[in-house]
Parts: sequence; C-alpha cells; structure tokens
Amino acid sequence: MKKIKEFDSTLFQEELQKRISIPVGEFEKFFELWEFKHFKRNEFILKAGEIPKFSIFVLKGCLRQYIVNEKGEESIVYFAEERHWIGDLPCMRSKTISNFNFQAIEECELLTINADNWEQAFAKFPWWTEAHLTGYQKWASMLQQQMADLHTKTGEIRYLNLLKAKPALFQRVPQHFIASYLGISPETLSRIRKKIFNI
Repeated sequence: MKKIKEFDSTLFQEELQKRISIPVGEFEKFFELWEFKHFKRNEFILKAGEIPKFSIFVLKGCLRQYIVNEKGEESIVYFAEERHWIGDLPCMRSKTISNFNFQAIEECELLTINADNWEQAFAKFPWWTEAHLTGYQKWASMLQQQMADLHTKTGEIRYLNLLKAKPALFQRVPQHFIASYLGISPETLSRIRKKIFNI
C-alpha cells in the first residue's frame, strides 16, 4: 500500500468534519482502513459488469460515472471532483455486478475503501454511519432532482443551472461529456452555447 501523504489525510478529515464531530483519536484509526490509489487520464477505475471492489473519495482530479445502453450510447450520471465521494456502494456491499462505469477524466489521486473495511468502519465508528447517511441522503436527493429536471426543464435551463452550480467543471470536462450529463446531443449543446454566448 502506498504511503498516504499527510496533507491528503487533512483534506479527507476536513471533509468529514463538515458532516460530523469526530471523537479525539479516532480519525487516525478510521483512516487506516483506506488505501491510496493513482489513476492515469482516461483509465478505468471500475467497469460495468464487474463487482465493485471499493468505494472512492477523490483527493485530486475528476472522474465520471456513466452507463451504456443497448445501442452503445453513454449517459453520464455523475461527475466527481475533489472532495467528492463516488462508487456503487449497494453493489459493493452485496457483492453483485454493477451497471456503472467509473473513468478518470483527468489524472486522479483517490482514497479507496474495500467492502470488508467498509463494514469494519460501520461496526467500529458509529459517527461514520451518521456522516455517511448525511452525505448519501444529499447525493440521493441530488440525483432525484437531476432526474426530475430531465423531464421538466429545457436543455438550456439545465445547462445554465449546471454552469451556475459548477462553473469550473466546464474548464476541465469535454463538451460532449457535458452534453451527455445534461441528456442532450452535442449539437444541441453547441446551439445553446451559441445562443447564450453569441459565439
């Protein structure tokens, strides 16, 4: 296992403490359950059709979570940037195959936790259960809103909302990925951009 840099553990601890108060001395023990992994740009982290081996916290970089339909068309459901959690937790814990692909858009540095260590974390650290539920509920609510927006808002409104919420994402993610996430074609995205920015 690669030694995890001290500043990385600080970043991770800061994010946890936004959700929960960690008892003195317990973070170090909890942190030992996680492993550092490095992935190159465009490298697959987890693939559909496989049982997920771990869940992820992003230290550096950006990755995408997506599905592929029967026609071979990709639909991105989530972008994970720094300080974000990502993974197919239900499939990891039940040891069933996932329908999702997880791919590094940029070079990524990640903290990962496998299924056995995840269960240990729940058993040994009650505060982690509360922190996880807080984050998971927020993530589930975000996905529900995203699905609702696909049916109730125009592509232009969805684009503007994403631009307002995550402006930096547009500088690090290819436009066709943005189109996939918004549920529109690259051509439609181009027309929207021309209308908004007169380009």
